[in-house]
Amino acid sequence: MTASQPIASRPGSSFAGAIDQVHHSRYLETRQKALELFARCGFSRVSMRDLAAYLGIKAGSIYNHIDSKEALLFELIEELYEQLLHGANLVNRRKSSPAARLQALLEAHLLLHERMAAHFRLAEHDLHCLDSEQLGSILALRRRYEEHLVTTIEQLTGEPASVPLRSTLSGIVSLLNQLPAWIAESPAGKGTRRKLLHDMVMGALQGALQAPGLKAS
Repeated sequence: MTASQPIASRPGSSFAGAIDQVHHSRYLETRQKALELFARCGFSRVSMRDLAAYLGIKAGSIYNHIDSKEALLFELIEELYEQLLHGANLVNRRKSSPAARLQALLEAHLLLHERMAAHFRLAEHDLHCLDSEQLGSILALRRRYEEHLVTTIEQLTGEPASVPLRSTLSGIVSLLNQLPAWIAESPAGKGTRRKLLHDMVMGALQGALQAPGLKAS
């Protein structure tokens, strides 16, 4: 390091740290606005020019804010599944019965939807817009999350989950991802709405466990 080196680039300087915080804050703001636009209009319908206009910047400077639309989409969906996994890990650390953990897993999923609804929309409707490597990473995260549900069901029934049952449980994760949006216009209060969602998902789970072709082999 030389005396002529700009202070903003000197590692450990308080000024450099402040600059980094400003850049991080701007990036988070950019990401939040992009999330809103993608969720409202659909990822594939939003061009880089549209995104720049929504952010209030010139189209030519958009790449100073994000690497690409696809990279941003991947980051947002990845964030969702990391949050789902975090919640599932917390639930499964509890010393409670499989039935209680199952209830808690569903509750944690539905509660997350209340603050990350736009993320869920992207995860269900725009996953196909990712490239093969990004898609593989997201599907790996989703399988890890689904395994929490599978393991809890196996502990509840005392039997290994069959392949058809695993596929059905994967479908139930999609149901959990989408169901809150389906009844978003319900006039019921938040507590009543949450109970309705919970009961619908539990009904789907119970139906899956009782179906002859889906029982553990």
